[in-house]
Amino acid sequence: MANEDLIYRITRAVYERLGPSADEQMVEQLVTDIYREVNQSNSVSTNASISGSSGRMIISVFGMDHPGIVAGVSQILAEAGCSIIDINQTVVQGKFAMVIIADTSRARESTAELKERLRSEGEDLGVRIYAQREDLFNAMHRV
Repeated sequence: MANEDLIYRITRAVYERLGPSADEQMVEQLVTDIYREVNQSNSVSTNASISGSSGRMIISVFGMDHPGIVAGVSQILAEAGCSIIDINQTVVQGKFAMVIIADTSRARESTAELKERLRSEGEDLGVRIYAQREDLFNAMHRV
C-alpha cells in the first residue's frame, strides 16, 4: 500500500471518529503517531518508508498586508536550513495570502520546532501561519 494511501485512510478514520469539529492539529498529530507506529510494527524504518514528500512542508500565511511578512517567514526557513521550492503570494484588498512549499529534508530542527517558530513569528508579524508536512497535507485534503 502506498504511503500516501495509508496516511489518507488513517486520516479519514480519525476524522470519522472525531467528527467535523475535530481540531486539525490534533488530527495531524494522531495521524503522524499512528503512521509511525504502523511502520515500526512492520519493522520498516520510518525514514526509509516515507515518500520524499515528508521532507517538504506546506506553509500558509494569512493576514493584513504590511511590509516584512515574506522576509520574516523566509528568515525562519533560512535559519533552519530549509530551501523554498515554490512560493506564491497575493494581496487582495489589503488582505495578504501566501503559500510556500519548503524543502525541510536538511532542517536543523524538528518539524514540531519549525512549526512552533513559524507560529510564533506569525504572532510577531500579526498574521496566521499554518505549517504541515506535505504528505499529511495531501492526505488530509483528500478527506
